[in-house]
Amino acid sequence: MDLRLLERLNPESRGVPEATMVSDGSQLQIPRVDFRGLSPSSPGGDRWGAAREEAMSALDSFGCFEAIYDAVSSDTKDDLFLRALPELFELPTETKMRNKYAGMPYDGYIGQIPNLAFDSLRIEEPLSLHTVQQFTSLMWPDGNPTFSNAIGTFAKQVQELEQMVVRMILQSMDVEKYYDSLVESLTHGVRMSEYGIPFDQETKLSLNEHVDPTMITIVTQYLVDGLEVQTRDGKWIRVESQPNCFNVMLGELFRAWSNGRLHAPLHRVRVTGDQTRYSLIFGCRPKDEIIFEGPKELIDEEHPLRFRPCKYPEYIRFRYSAEGVKLEDPLQAYLGVEEQQVDARMPSAK
Repeated sequence: MDLRLLERLNPESRGVPEATMVSDGSQLQIPRVDFRGLSPSSPGGDRWGAAREEAMSALDSFGCFEAIYDAVSSDTKDDLFLRALPELFELPTETKMRNKYAGMPYDGYIGQIPNLAFDSLRIEEPLSLHTVQQFTSLMWPDGNPTFSNAIGTFAKQVQELEQMVVRMILQSMDVEKYYDSLVESLTHGVRMSEYGIPFDQETKLSLNEHVDPTMITIVTQYLVDGLEVQTRDGKWIRVESQPNCFNVMLGELFRAWSNGRLHAPLHRVRVTGDQTRYSLIFGCRPKDEIIFEGPKELIDEEHPLRFRPCKYPEYIRFRYSAEGVKLEDPLQAYLGVEEQQVDARMPSAK
């Protein structure tokens, strides 16, 4: 395991800040938005408008919200969290290490990190039955239909939630005309993670604070809590696991696409009990070949250009480079536009 990743994942590798415990944020709650009965194929109406207003208010304040969403059945969650994921992480380490993809840093298996009870695997394009079956065959040569069926069903249903959130964001910014092109430019992945009892029983930190290098991340935790989100004023809020709730979180690439109008929150994992925690993290990011940039309509005198266009592989390699892992804001460091460049690239008022 590359030591640069340890600095991002392992609390002990760079020291634990004083305010490690949940502060008065324990009295706060991440807002919940009801998506039940809504569909990406019907993006309108009073209920849609009310949910959009609540979602955007939460994203503006916290960079995230809990979506109440019942499309993923309790049977599917049971298949995943009570059977499929425990079976996956019981496999030998050498089997799990087969999960790797060429090109991108840390796209596959992550584990065997000193002083960190954390194991994680990832499936690229989980919306494709072929790629899910490829992963399943890699882990279980004789097959595991329960696993592949549950993951495939989960990915398709959670993608519908993602599509609704993306459309609501674009509608609120008056740039809905870019919805189709934006969605077509994205690729998806699902990361499956296991968190054991933390080595550090004082802080209970299982994964250090970080911002996701995605457009949107949807975190599913089931039965065992652990996710905590930092507010803009530095308080930590613990997100309690609820049966029909999915944690929708903006990544730093949506911050860039929105020209800095959207907030990508810091978050971490603290496992405070004595049970193993499992999570499913469904995320989207730009395809490798796409030159990633936001709409010109989001650039004006009040919001001058803040981030230059780039391709995802260029940024992600910098983000995990020896220089990038030391930075609090690698996005700003790599893509941020200097003031003298802003004037030259401001759209004409004519």
